[in-house]
Amino acid sequence: MSGSGPGTTRDQLEAALRHLGRRNHGEPSELLRYAFEVPESRIGRELAALTRPAVALTGWTAGERAEAVWGLVREGVVAPDVGPTRGSRRRHALFAAFRLPVPGIAEPWRGSLHDRFKQLAALPDVFGDPTTTQPMEMAWKRGVRALATHLDDRFRALAEPGAWAPYRPRDSGRREHQPAAGWPVYFGEPSDSPTGLRQPSPGAQPVFVNLFVTTVFMRRRAVYRRITERLVTARRDDVAYYTARGFAGAPPRITYVPVQALWGCTAEFVESPRPGRPAVTRLRFPAPLRAGERAHFASEVIDENIEEERLWVDVDVDHYGIARGQVAYGGLVPVSGLTIRIRFDHDQLPESVWWYAEANQSERYDPPPKGDRRLLPIIGRDVQFTFTDRPCQPRESYGLAFSWPTV
Repeated sequence: MSGSGPGTTRDQLEAALRHLGRRNHGEPSELLRYAFEVPESRIGRELAALTRPAVALTGWTAGERAEAVWGLVREGVVAPDVGPTRGSRRRHALFAAFRLPVPGIAEPWRGSLHDRFKQLAALPDVFGDPTTTQPMEMAWKRGVRALATHLDDRFRALAEPGAWAPYRPRDSGRREHQPAAGWPVYFGEPSDSPTGLRQPSPGAQPVFVNLFVTTVFMRRRAVYRRITERLVTARRDDVAYYTARGFAGAPPRITYVPVQALWGCTAEFVESPRPGRPAVTRLRFPAPLRAGERAHFASEVIDENIEEERLWVDVDVDHYGIARGQVAYGGLVPVSGLTIRIRFDHDQLPESVWWYAEANQSERYDPPPKGDRRLLPIIGRDVQFTFTDRPCQPRESYGLAFSWPTV
């Protein structure tokens, strides 16, 4: 079997492409970047056949290598030897797998590959009127095999000195700096729109969040105080308030904790219409927003009756999503996206802290291995993280988790 690099076969390339196409979350270029940054991770191992040919590109950042490989993949999807015609089934199956835009598919690509194949049924000129996704599955099987063969040839051609130069991005959209004082540091282009976000739920709050900064103060091992600052953009007319939820305890014993308005809003207590459910707080704006108008406001929650040991601090996205994070001044000042800060108590420092995104509840408990990029430094008693990889999706949860020393 031919190979695209030392120890790499076409079958391994096909397996890596299948893994990339079957991912439910994450942009392919970002997953490739992570594979370059942490090659010993599971994603790094799964995508090794794609990253290995570009490992030797000295002087290139992980982001530049990822964009170059991703450019080769996109180039291959439309190559004549992969999709012989413009309306090729193989080509459209690959479009769906890698979440590339397709005329005739107006809604965002769904999470699972199976659901994305269902969306292709909207293209009768390509797939006819299928009653199952089998035509898409067969096209994907043939397409990914052809793409692996194409990339195998391209990677071997790119082994020549300087051959990768045309694929190096002039501006990858992210300028990476050396960390200052141990903080994670990234700087990207501002994001004020929900581009790339999935559809929110029918009952989602009608706002897109440009900036969300929440600062948590711990007392012993419990959350005592939480201050949250938000900059939101209305997605329809007459948006009069933002609903904030201050809860304590765990199901089935969840109790309401008052949310106080700090600035840019007034607080209104609202009983739940459902028996047994805690109340909520509406943070009312000075005037209702029209679509496209913004509001900047802050609130605070203080729980004097703290007993529950916390293992994470999270943010549930119950609106239209949160912009991709951006920081300035050496990574210390968040200017867009979601940032979570925690100040721990004097004599109660965790053993480790890590960030998680779009993970189920059980996965939050598992500390990443040593050297994993998700592990965060504790500076004095403080930890801070901005979610810069991508926008925060509706109906998902993002947070910082920590493990306490055993007594």
